[in-house]
Amino acid sequence: MFATLAGMAGLTLLIQALLAYLLLPEGRGAYAICIVFGTVLGLICTPGAQQGTQYFVAAQRMSVSQGVSSALIISIAGGGLAAALALPLIYSDLGFFQKADTHTFLLSLSLAPLTAISIALDHQIVALRRFRRLAVFSVLRIAATALLLPVLVRGAGLGVDGAIIAFAAGHGVMIAAILLYLQRRCGLAFALPVRANLGRVIGYGLKYHVARLGNAVEPHFGVIILGLLASQAEIGLFAAAIALMLGFMLVSNAVGNALFPRVAGAERAATVALCLRLVGIATALAMLAMLAISGPLVRLLLSDAFAPAAPLLWIMAPGILAYALSGILMTHFKGANRPQVCSWAVLLGLCANLGGLLLLYPQLGVAAAAWGTTIGMMCGCLFLAVVFHRTTRMSGLAVWLPRRADAGFLWAAGRAVLTRNAAEKSAAPLRSN
Repeated sequence: MFATLAGMAGLTLLIQALLAYLLLPEGRGAYAICIVFGTVLGLICTPGAQQGTQYFVAAQRMSVSQGVSSALIISIAGGGLAAALALPLIYSDLGFFQKADTHTFLLSLSLAPLTAISIALDHQIVALRRFRRLAVFSVLRIAATALLLPVLVRGAGLGVDGAIIAFAAGHGVMIAAILLYLQRRCGLAFALPVRANLGRVIGYGLKYHVARLGNAVEPHFGVIILGLLASQAEIGLFAAAIALMLGFMLVSNAVGNALFPRVAGAERAATVALCLRLVGIATALAMLAMLAISGPLVRLLLSDAFAPAAPLLWIMAPGILAYALSGILMTHFKGANRPQVCSWAVLLGLCANLGGLLLLYPQLGVAAAAWGTTIGMMCGCLFLAVVFHRTTRMSGLAVWLPRRADAGFLWAAGRAVLTRNAAEKSAAPLRSN
């Protein structure tokens, strides 16, 4: 997972640069509104399709075929429900739906089932511990989006619609690649989901549903609220800034993906604590390096039109660090079959975010969304940390204080990976013979 971070980060930055230069702040704002609308709507209507199937496959209480078929059924049915709920809203007079053309919002409805299926299959790969393959599929999705963006937006003249189609196509490529891999390597076969399995999956999903929605909404909550209060240009500035900062979640996501199968159905608080320290240090160091050159970087990467977004990066930095740590803590509670703790934390964070944004917006404008993001993420992280300490009975020093053994662990892990890779390469010619 770590080996692909540089490639994924580079491609993600390329996508953000293309969106900025091709769409400018106004178009970037319309794109952000539609992407958030389509993806969040899909998650609202598909409880259990991702985390539910992942948990039961990882805990070996469900086969891959049953897990995938359950995810597909829930996602497809949820996509239809999402469209039925969304159409009256799109044609309403709500200010949110005036921030982009009606046909663009209609196009974004295709993202509801598509992204739900893509995320669900991504989670299946994690449950099976096929991290190298997950890295390949993730890079493939981002690369497909990056290649199609200039072709559709500028070449075909589709504007925001082209950007949404490129985003959807990236997920489509990933879905096809994962299904083919699961069929060839993991015994995936067509099987109607057993009713009992669907019930268990949806039951788990409903317990985690608030947290799942919150995880999807929380980093983009400012976009949603600004959609009711601000102009397209302001939305575009905030969307570009939060997209850059969310790139620092790659470390947390990679570690969380590797950690989950090891804590599913098991209590490994010491391992979780180690991951918290490593993720916190790595994320903070990378973030400080970027913030030191944030002004010139934003102008170079996003163009001068996005220069007002540079101060927002500094405001959001503490919140994104807290969000990275929250990802590891949530992995612990999901693996311990206590996903409701994640839901409580997310709900608390969203309330704090909304309160901070509404209170500060009259004085600070778009910067209020950045402050609200930081306040909400820090509140959620604090809640998770308190519950983690109380349930594991580990002291604050035992969890958060860096130690020399952490560096030793990284060194040993790196050597093990390099040794294994070298052994696999040397064995390849023998296997071919």
